[in-house]
Amino acid sequence: MKRKTWLVWAASILAVAAAVTAIALVKNYRGEEKNSRKYKVKRSELSEVQKRMHFSIHRYEKALFELNRDSLATGIERLSHIYPSQLIAENVWQNPQMLARLRAYLDDGVITEIYQATVQKYPDLNFLHDELTEAFGYYLHYFPEAWLPAVFTMVPGLDFEMPSVFGFDSSLFIQLDHYLGADFKMYAQSGMPKYVMARCDRKYMAIDCFEKSLVYSYLPEETRVSLLENMLHEGKKLYFTELMFPSRLPADIIGYSEAQWAWAEANQSEVWRYIIEKDLLFSKDDKVARNFCEDAPFTKPFNSDAPGRMGAFIGWQIIRKYMENHPEIGLAEMMRSVQYQEMLTKSKYKPALR
Repeated sequence: MKRKTWLVWAASILAVAAAVTAIALVKNYRGEEKNSRKYKVKRSELSEVQKRMHFSIHRYEKALFELNRDSLATGIERLSHIYPSQLIAENVWQNPQMLARLRAYLDDGVITEIYQATVQKYPDLNFLHDELTEAFGYYLHYFPEAWLPAVFTMVPGLDFEMPSVFGFDSSLFIQLDHYLGADFKMYAQSGMPKYVMARCDRKYMAIDCFEKSLVYSYLPEETRVSLLENMLHEGKKLYFTELMFPSRLPADIIGYSEAQWAWAEANQSEVWRYIIEKDLLFSKDDKVARNFCEDAPFTKPFNSDAPGRMGAFIGWQIIRKYMENHPEIGLAEMMRSVQYQEMLTKSKYKPALR
């Protein structure tokens, strides 16, 4: 073979190999599985569901801050007929003390700055409407009898005692000032940890609507005791949310950066082995469950490269394997189940050592 021809041939082989490797890496990062049910909903079916779907996003913060201060009581009375009682209490416009507190809130310099920053970043929420339209289509596919919630946005003023998204009755409430970007100066000024700031990105807004709120309608009321129970409970939430956002990177579903996702995938076998060897899987120590499943800068007792919630990550992989091995089990049935030991056994979860 001539040298030039050989070089061309060798370069072609290397290019093909590189392409195959790149595709494999992308699929691994995206968490794509050959038989994953999250890719089995037909686009035509989704479109039909979406045609029958109607929902609106109501900007409560805009309506509130645009009120005429000289006729505040009249304005609040008008809004009370539009917005739910969770936002405007009944007959609040007739309460002088409550009106005084509301006026103080609207005139507060810090609150005003947060509101202006929010409106500047989100002059409209078309992106959220599009993302929720897509996700609600999948939601109604899996739960055709479900009601779509009314969606309301608000700016309480960096109220970190409440989750960024929460639901009451048939309404969904989104605190927009929790999504102003990790570099929003008031986050650091308020003492917000960096790992929390990383989640203050708009790409998590629609995801949080499901993982932090809608999912709870399908989880059983239970008292979780062991680490396994907490891991699979969190895994259910992530699996549920993943099915509503099949085109999103799995890292976004759990809130990991690309580097954190890579660490979790590369080291899940070591974390699992640690849990087994230390006899933690059935531990009833609440501290153990918190260390492995709650939001944190990293998962103890591992180093700072280990992202938080590694217990939730592994619980998610167990649920994935369980559902992959049992296609006859529907999403609603899995969500209701509390047979955690059985789910673990039937998942045949055995992460490969690396």
